[in-house]
Amino acid sequence: MSEFVTIDPKKKSISYGVILGVISLVASIISLYVLKSATSLFLSSAISAALNYVLFVVVACIFANSLRKYVGGYWDFSTALKNIYIMLAISAIISIVGISLFNFAMPQVQEESINNTMNLTIESLEKMGTNDEQIDSMVAMLEETKEAAGTISFGQILKGLGVSLIAYFILALVLAAIFKREKPVFIKVESSDNPHAWQDNKDQI
Repeated sequence: MSEFVTIDPKKKSISYGVILGVISLVASIISLYVLKSATSLFLSSAISAALNYVLFVVVACIFANSLRKYVGGYWDFSTALKNIYIMLAISAIISIVGISLFNFAMPQVQEESINNTMNLTIESLEKMGTNDEQIDSMVAMLEETKEAAGTISFGQILKGLGVSLIAYFILALVLAAIFKREKPVFIKVESSDNPHAWQDNKDQI
């Protein structure tokens, strides 16, 4: 009697979540240094977006596809959603807690990156001929961001984590819809000793 072994990808999802979280954390740190030393607002924004968003989504897609292969190439939507979200949730916890600890240990990096971004933003707005009121409004908004970043608290970390978990659940829904693959359904046909029985019946009519 043959037994069907069900493969549980949860451990694999956790492992991929840890790896994805570390990748996201390293990308965030690199992004801070890029913003800190950038001389072009457009270039720094493009690099930051590529590191923090494009790279993350690409690696998440690779891992989601790998998880599907791990379970035999087929999984339904609910299984895909559960395991992809486990992976994304763990990555969010690692990256957000990690970058918060980094900013606490080395606050000058974040402060310098925000200051440089402010200067580049002002230069860019002046080149576009933006009036002083709009520039002042943008500077005030950046100053508020700087102050909020400098007074980060445990509650703010939890709030940021909660927002990320909601956003990642939406991403998990999208990835689950993309990578789901139902097992094909085959109709079992009973075998017959006479494969041409239908011809014999026709001859008898």
